[in-house]
Amino acid sequence: MMDKKYFFFDIDRTLGLDISQVIPADTVYCLRRLQQEGHFIAIATGRLQCDGWRTAHRYGIPSMVSDGGNSLTLDGKVIEMEGLPMENCRALLHELERRHLPWAIFPDNTLLRYTPYEEFRHLGQANLFTTVVQPIDIDQVQRIYKLVHVRPAPGDPPLSTYGLSRLPYITNTYLVEPTDKGAGIRRLLAHIKARPEDAVVFGDGLNDLAMFVPPFFRIAVGNARPELKERADFVTKANDKGGILYACRKFGWL
Repeated sequence: MMDKKYFFFDIDRTLGLDISQVIPADTVYCLRRLQQEGHFIAIATGRLQCDGWRTAHRYGIPSMVSDGGNSLTLDGKVIEMEGLPMENCRALLHELERRHLPWAIFPDNTLLRYTPYEEFRHLGQANLFTTVVQPIDIDQVQRIYKLVHVRPAPGDPPLSTYGLSRLPYITNTYLVEPTDKGAGIRRLLAHIKARPEDAVVFGDGLNDLAMFVPPFFRIAVGNARPELKERADFVTKANDKGGILYACRKFGWL
């Protein structure tokens, strides 16, 4: 048998078509064949664990780095799950309150988000989550996995990040979440006593930059952002054109 490889795949626009979580048939075949050949396969996603697991479980992928590297799932069991630094989150939330900028938090590993603002029912990909509107005592919140808030108006003073990773989100919001998939991959490899140089990562977007680092072997799908392609060891075809299967055959993993 060839040397065992440890594959980590982003979901949206890498495995899945756009953000649909629908994986093309040729990629599903590839994932199954990689496992049959004795390789390790896992997802590496920015999604919250419960959200990423819907895709992983549906397609028989047993392991996962999720929540931007803060959560690890191995053989179907969550072995690590860490929230954002609470002091930093509380400082940000208090500033948002002072400036009357609506916000919502994900305090549990569920698709429920909580907010004191009625208008947040229609902000930040509201169709993907259930929004619970209720009073929230910021200083009593014990855990936050993700945080979404409205951006300041043009010309207003910028917001401090308070040391948190922040990404532009839809409907004039920011998404605050962990963004180091690479660190999560290294921790999962350590759990299974695998060498980082045997890892292969597939991605497409800016949140994949943190895992496109040596010694991982880095493959960008053809529809990837230019910044990611620049860091790739190989650029394959687009994810809807058989790119993952093409790369795995090219390097003899199948």
